[in-house]
Amino acid sequence: MLWGKLFPGEDPCMEIEVEERVVHGYTTNKLYRQVGVYLGSLRSSLNKQARLRVCRSVEGGPLSFSLHDNESIDDNFEGVQVSWTHSVKEKESPENSHRYSNPTQRSFILRFRKTDRAVILPAYLDHISDAAAAIERKNARRYLYTNNNDSWEETPFNHPSTFDTLALDPGMGERIKADLDAFSKGESFYHRNGRAWKRGYLLYGPPGTGKSSLIVAIANYMQFDIYDLELTKVSNNADLKSLLMQTTRKSVIVIEDIDCSVKLSNRDGADEASEKATDSNTSCKLTLSGLLNFTDGLWSCCGEERIFIFTTNFKERIDLALLRPGRMDMHILLSYCTFQAFKKLARNYLGIQEHPMYLELDEAMRKTSIQFTPAAIAEILISNQDSPDVAIREVLAAFPKDMPNERAGNVDGGKCQLSHNESKQQTFRQTMFVFFQKTKHLR
Repeated sequence: MLWGKLFPGEDPCMEIEVEERVVHGYTTNKLYRQVGVYLGSLRSSLNKQARLRVCRSVEGGPLSFSLHDNESIDDNFEGVQVSWTHSVKEKESPENSHRYSNPTQRSFILRFRKTDRAVILPAYLDHISDAAAAIERKNARRYLYTNNNDSWEETPFNHPSTFDTLALDPGMGERIKADLDAFSKGESFYHRNGRAWKRGYLLYGPPGTGKSSLIVAIANYMQFDIYDLELTKVSNNADLKSLLMQTTRKSVIVIEDIDCSVKLSNRDGADEASEKATDSNTSCKLTLSGLLNFTDGLWSCCGEERIFIFTTNFKERIDLALLRPGRMDMHILLSYCTFQAFKKLARNYLGIQEHPMYLELDEAMRKTSIQFTPAAIAEILISNQDSPDVAIREVLAAFPKDMPNERAGNVDGGKCQLSHNESKQQTFRQTMFVFFQKTKHLR
């Protein structure tokens, strides 16, 4: 280079070496692995390489690319050009070295101009660490854990549910994702305010409205594992504490149908007397106080970056102590299928954006007291996925014109307006109507 010819003793560039092992070769350097992951994601630069290494670590997993020994690749950060070289060389073997030690010394060497040092250090290396962590989290195999007595059993988790596939009312998915994003970035905020870094969600509404699917969508959006806690398999508070201690960061801890898993309903005078008797012997039974500690007591601080989700069909049956902010921070009502939610189902299952019968269907859904869950509507669409016209006609036929809407809609200001008895009566009428409709089609 011209600079080298004019000033042979002055190198305008500096180098930083990221060794594979540190502390006399006995400790793995985490940054070395992160650099390798990051460089493997630079597809535009990798496409210019004459040779590459490629592997697949797990069956069905993504391909992983890496540099060959002693080859280089370029990158750009904040307008600054840098280069990386994967250096591989034989170690000098002193006489007292262990004969089983690795004879190869591996490292990544970062090279950039000295005048760009303030831009590169430490921001670029921090950027690499963050990007590598995100890539590893995205590519990592995630698990669904279920409890068995005082331990967890794992199963590979690859459920496809996302916010795009859910039939949520307009704006609901965006509000939930915004809350999740704020939680994900809120470690310093939580610590600054003396709070454990966790978040609680209550999902409630009739059966078949997508509570379990929303749990999966949340886990997929956050790239978290799921711990499905079955309270009927927990013997006492000590086992509950043990299970909590075994959960990891970046996890969703779920208790489904909490109102009917164990007896944890609202407390009246008799319940309080019973609870006092139970609390005198907490070592032999799971108690409400134990569950409260699990979600927002001293036990809950034993791990961070976790999400607690409770589900129920009947919110009014849950003890108010479990519902307060700090335990269940966000209450999410998943109710019957609205026309806007139906349009999303039709887009997902039938591949259509609009349809000539939509105006009639919208009017029919607003003027009838018959209501269907998203699961019931989805079943009609699945059965007719190759015939959108037939599917829309069947959905339209499910909302009879001669049954006026005697009550206001089931959702008002975020709260369900139907009582438990009314909901059961409505579900019965809905079931019978669908039954007669199917019978008519079979004749």
